[in-house]
Amino acid sequence: YTGFEEENRFLEGTGGIILDRVNRYAYAALSQRVDEALLGRFCKEQNFIPVPFRAYQTVNGQRLPIYHTNVMMCVATDYAVVCLDSIDDVEEREQVCHILRQTGKEIIAISEEQMHHFAGNMLQVENGKGTLFLVMSQSAYDSLDEGQLQRLSKYNALLPMPIPTIETLGGGSARCMMAEIFLKKEKH
Repeated sequence: YTGFEEENRFLEGTGGIILDRVNRYAYAALSQRVDEALLGRFCKEQNFIPVPFRAYQTVNGQRLPIYHTNVMMCVATDYAVVCLDSIDDVEEREQVCHILRQTGKEIIAISEEQMHHFAGNMLQVENGKGTLFLVMSQSAYDSLDEGQLQRLSKYNALLPMPIPTIETLGGGSARCMMAEIFLKKEKH
């Protein structure tokens, strides 16, 4: 996809696309970093169904596009954490919710304020024993209310960590620091 840079078109996969690998859906907030046609091409090549939508945040009183989907959405095995308030278009919001529910996900909505504390930038991981954990920043954890924490704890242990330098200076949070690896272990 590198050649598309000359046309000023991009598909930043690590933050721009949230993959539901089990159900084969690719959620993507369209922005300067996620081109809809390139998303479609990626999905066709990788056998995913694209779920494009537009997501916004209020900055200094203006609604501006969210640059990465992982800022406002985390899709786990049995739930999704989503800032539904950022999807201004009602039809797009309903489409995202419909697909999440259709694939058996409980929707745990977060506010735009919680999103600004990186509550959408989490990643569910699994250890070698099959135990699930939700990795998040301490800032994200502290922004969640008791009900949200209880709902998340039903599915996995919560692993908050203080990463203020990354969040303040690095422009990202917990999920941005991690890579999803889905390769099978080689037997030696």
